[in-house]
Amino acid sequence: MIESASVTAHRRHVSAWSPLVQPVFRAVWLASLASNIGIWLGNVGTAWLMTELRPTPVMVTLVQAAASLPVFLFALPAGAVGDLVDRRRLLVILQIVSMVLSSLLGLSTVLGLTSPSVLLAASFLFGTVLAFAMPVFQAIVPDLVPREALAPAVSLNSIGINVARVIGPALGGFLILSCGVATPFFINAVFYLAVIGLLLRRLPALDRPPRTAERIMTTVANGLRYAVGASEVRATLIRSAGYAFCASNYFALLPLIARNRMVGGPETYGLLLGCLGIGGIAAVVILPRLRMRYTPNAIARAGSIVSAALLVALAGSDRLWIAVPVLLAAGAAWVAVVATINVAAQATLPGWVRARGLSIFMIVFNGMMALGSATWGLVADMLGIPLAIAVSAAVLLLFDLATLRWRLPDDRHQIAG
Repeated sequence: MIESASVTAHRRHVSAWSPLVQPVFRAVWLASLASNIGIWLGNVGTAWLMTELRPTPVMVTLVQAAASLPVFLFALPAGAVGDLVDRRRLLVILQIVSMVLSSLLGLSTVLGLTSPSVLLAASFLFGTVLAFAMPVFQAIVPDLVPREALAPAVSLNSIGINVARVIGPALGGFLILSCGVATPFFINAVFYLAVIGLLLRRLPALDRPPRTAERIMTTVANGLRYAVGASEVRATLIRSAGYAFCASNYFALLPLIARNRMVGGPETYGLLLGCLGIGGIAAVVILPRLRMRYTPNAIARAGSIVSAALLVALAGSDRLWIAVPVLLAAGAAWVAVVATINVAAQATLPGWVRARGLSIFMIVFNGMMALGSATWGLVADMLGIPLAIAVSAAVLLLFDLATLRWRLPDDRHQIAG
């Protein structure tokens, strides 16, 4: 579907970078960027450490599953908390907890106390903190920018995530290679310390959520009832679920692809993850132009089909020069799908239930990431890594065919208030 000329002309005045003009949004974006660099540093450290401790597909993919599972378990109450408490204070507390966890994991690794079970427990705890932070970071965005700048603001968040995905893995691989596998955890703690300082210094006190007599469980139930009852929200949940389940293979099996199929080390793993990030950045830059011409549903559907084709290509990749362009394109397709569905979800949800609604979105997405990671690890154990990736591509195509009637809402004309 092509937009009307008047809407398109209006959109041209909102560039992909315009939200950064807002000082408060810029501060939050920088804090989120630093936090995400720390997250990817930790991800590289935990994933690669597991390839040294227990290099089987099941155990390596369980690291991704353990990190994603807490969002499935806790994001809904986390969204309710984000709608009820001082969001600025909550963000600061969560960054402090992450800093302490990173320091303890680094110390445990230096002392030789980090076993596979300790590593999985640490991944679960990091995921738990992230489960409480993500809906808050996302819920405050519509309060920091004008309504017409929400889509580029969400896209800028995707840019930040993908810039971090370039910097974090590259830095993590270099640190592991030159200083040891514990080093990323200590540097991760430094990044969290920087985030704490930035939030305290630059982010002013936000408007407190309206006081309510609702208990947490009542608040959760009301948010769940709204999300399940709204057909447009259901469409975003269904589409994100299938994509996350199948495309989780890009991340879950990548450490073993780098180690076994590419016969590489941590620097190879960092490079492959960085390619996903670079592709994602390119996608975010292009997305505003695509949104002028095509509906969100068309963009997400095309990105999903391209992702399936690239999974097949990745299954046949056993050389670095083949895997690099495949993952560059895969990163672009991933962000095109995830960012488009995320914007649709944010635009559809009214302000009073936004944090809870986004937490439900994250529950579905991360729950299916965790389930997909564990599932494809088991399939890879039985059939081998290439065939497991090819099967996930086939499942993704079948899912797209089965969900043709679940169309994403066209969020380009207005944003829910």
